Amino acid sequence: MLIRWVNKSDIPAWCETATEVSGIFQHPGDMGKDPEFIEYAKSKISKYEALTAVDYMSGENMGFIGFSRENNRISWFAVSERYRRKGAGGRLLKTALRQLDTNKNITVITFIYDYKPGAAAREIYKKYGFIAEEPAMHNGLPRCKLTRPASYEKRGGSFHYRYPEFIKQAHKENCPACNNEPIPDGQTDIIWTDKICVGGEYPGQGRLFGKLYVMPMEHYFHFEDMPGDKAAGFMREVQKVGRALRKVTGAVKINYEMHANSGAHLHIHLFPRYLDDDFQVRLLITGLANPLLMKAMRSFYGLSSV
Repeated sequence: MLIRWVNKSDIPAWCETATEVSGIFQHPGDMGKDPEFIEYAKSKISKYEALTAVDYMSGENMGFIGFSRENNRISWFAVSERYRRKGAGGRLLKTALRQLDTNKNITVITFIYDYKPGAAAREIYKKYGFIAEEPAMHNGLPRCKLTRPASYEKRGGSFHYRYPEFIKQAHKENCPACNNEPIPDGQTDIIWTDKICVGGEYPGQGRLFGKLYVMPMEHYFHFEDMPGDKAAGFMREVQKVGRALRKVTGAVKINYEMHANSGAHLHIHLFPRYLDDDFQVRLLITGLANPLLMKAMRSFYGLSSV
């Protein structure tokens, strides 16, 4: 299955699911035709606060989840009966939780413990860490407020945790690299030409000596959107950097990985690999921000070391 953001074309399917679960939710009428619910769905879509699970084989929406970053809570969640017990609910909830702030309590208003039609919902919330429980009312009905305590988990800067900010930076006018914003702490510019920027970080991803990244000066979000001639030119520059990096570091092999999970400006990571490295255990090896290594790289690339 595919977990993706809900878009406007999904509204009919979402309303159909809402109609299906109206009885379980004890809605006074057809929830899928309720103007208030439809406005809710539109609002969630506009804020990137609604996810759907899509069946790859049929293309059908299996279920939906809505949440609020502002209130740090799950606000609507249902899986169509024909797709239950296939893992869609768990994947939807897990993905939604990534977009919320786990350094704070996350809440949800769900069904009371002795309401049998709501047992499955309570079960999945408790499976994903919602434990604290207190009585609540919702639309005049007795409900239960479940709380997932703050976990203070360490997170990176990937779009998995901050999608609205990430997708905003995918546009050139908001791109930190294109607008000459300060580079992140720990990173260092090594080579800067009219075609590319090469940067490194200390101690470096994977703690591999000499790990760096190469970024085209022209803004692209998707590699497939880069015209063929420019893509070929960029890859020639990457080849040149890789050749220099292998000579400077003495690496057996350079691994090339094209990422854009944290920085939305297209870039390629270069990972030097050695006979004695162990990427999985993250060896404490000096990173590329070594002055002698930076000087050697600049010299090999034909640039001043100043």
